[in-house]
Amino acid sequence: MPIVEASESEFEMIPEGTIVHARVKEISDVQTYEGPRGDFQKINWKFEVTEGEYKGFFILDGTSPKFSIDPPSKLYEWANALLGRTFDVGERLDTDDLLGLACRIEVGYKPDRKDPDRMWMRVETMLPASGTGAGSAEDVFG
Repeated sequence: MPIVEASESEFEMIPEGTIVHARVKEISDVQTYEGPRGDFQKINWKFEVTEGEYKGFFILDGTSPKFSIDPPSKLYEWANALLGRTFDVGERLDTDDLLGLACRIEVGYKPDRKDPDRMWMRVETMLPASGTGAGSAEDVFG
């Protein structure tokens, strides 16, 4: 049986506001969670950074399964960025069709629900894939 020794984490955060090239690595089925205001549903996403200094890093985030056009839901906005198209009322989306697709992600942080001093990386903004390398939000948004 292996013997292991506790150590400090080597986990590194991508700086907030950095824009990285990524691809959709995994998308979960709709899952139901218990929250402080009742049960809610969520689709969990895993993105892999594909270029630059942070290549190989993963960013985890989630969306509601709500796929609304007006106002646009997060899932709708992400599908638009990944597929480079909009949807009409009544159209359907199979999230399996999004696996492996490329995008750019502006990295944001969100506090842990149980420990607000602990932060997690999240998708602040998803942009269509284009160009190369990592940049900052200022490079894209001015």
